Amino acid sequence: MFYLLDVKEKVGIEAQKLKENVQDSIEEKLEDLHLKEENGVFLGVVEIKKIGETGEILPEKPYIYFDVEYTSLFFQPIQNEVVDGYITEVAEFGPFVRIGPVDALVHISQITKESLTYNPEQDVITSKDSKIILKKDEPVRAIVVNSSISEDRTRINMTMKQDELGLIKLLKKPKKKQGKK
Repeated sequence: MFYLLDVKEKVGIEAQKLKENVQDSIEEKLEDLHLKEENGVFLGVVEIKKIGETGEILPEKPYIYFDVEYTSLFFQPIQNEVVDGYITEVAEFGPFVRIGPVDALVHISQITKESLTYNPEQDVITSKDSKIILKKDEPVRAIVVNSSISEDRTRINMTMKQDELGLIKLLKKPKKKQGKK
């Protein structure tokens, strides 16, 4: 899920990186600071609402600190959220699926109730009857089981076992309602 977050914080800018337009310097610093954190994956600054008029220099710190209020855009998958994505990599233990700016794992046991096998030569996962063939770039629909995003690591697990999930090309199309004549 994508969401906006309003933030107030002190932002330190190195003196040599301070540009004529302080706002540009602050935007660059914020994007360096917040790539991944407990709020999810930082996608960027949407709007800087307020910058303190003067910077503050602290003893023994090589920065000029400004009070900043801004709105930022984050991506954080939510448990039980249905998401569409595409397979970026196929491994023996399951495919990795790109959702938003991150890759999530669908463990092979969470793809279908059918028995599946991994073929390393073709880099695919298939069912015995070959109706299901999971390969790179295939669009899929899945449910987020759990997620953990931090500065050190991103872990998102998904399932495709329920009805109306899996390879999008195999999903049943909704029946059109027939009107009375």
